[in-house]
Amino acid sequence: MIKNEKLKWINILIWIASIFVMIGIMMYGPRVADDENSSMVIESAALTIIMFIFLYIISGKKTFTFLNNKTIYTIKGLAPMLIFPGIFFVFGVFEVLFENPELISNWKSNVLFGALNMFFVGMYEETCFRACACDALLPVLKKIKHPFFFTALISSFVFGYVHVTETDFSSFIQTLQFVLKLVTTALNGAMLMFAYWKTRNIFALGIIHGLNDLLPYFFFFIFNFPYASDSASYTDGSVGTTVVYFIQLIFEILVFRYVYKKFLKDLDFKKTLEEW
Repeated sequence: MIKNEKLKWINILIWIASIFVMIGIMMYGPRVADDENSSMVIESAALTIIMFIFLYIISGKKTFTFLNNKTIYTIKGLAPMLIFPGIFFVFGVFEVLFENPELISNWKSNVLFGALNMFFVGMYEETCFRACACDALLPVLKKIKHPFFFTALISSFVFGYVHVTETDFSSFIQTLQFVLKLVTTALNGAMLMFAYWKTRNIFALGIIHGLNDLLPYFFFFIFNFPYASDSASYTDGSVGTTVVYFIQLIFEILVFRYVYKKFLKDLDFKKTLEEW
């Protein structure tokens, strides 16, 4: 943990390094087990440990001070974020009922490893994009006006950008989808950051993040559907995906207002900044 105020900008470089390490391992990391599901879980668990190491380098002992602070309060406050992915879960129920897809032979292990993987994904992404980002950016930005705003803005749009799939910018529809995907994901990141400012509870954020990723894909761990899920809203250039994005954007704005009031209405920004 860097105590010299003039050198704290180095923590931003450490945060950026953590992002590149995370992406590098996700894209190019070797398989560590013969079974793909267990390999993904091991990789995600390892990434969680690595991100905590980066966080400890940035934040020192305070890394673990608030880990279990207000867990239930945080989960309840962020629960509305699960409504939209929950709608895709309900769609999955109807798809199973009406299409009667074939049951995957190892569906039980698929569900177990899928849930574990999503939890660890939530943990390492929250550690990187909320905890490491905030603990690196806020001490550097605290001398400017509105440091919390710029901390949330920078971290959330970086979070959004790394979640956008490859885009053909020569296509207007795909470019529009890129922007919508970036904004909706950034709004999610900002809401999670609000909760982090209030509670510093990475564990609770990881649970919400993991459920957000798990719900739309839950039935794909159980049934063999004849098509790939587009519930993650990739930039595929289709009108249907674009409409889903606009609906999601409206929903995210409504939830954003709720989460903002829930966590920041009575937050003493001055005191929080002094204690950070």
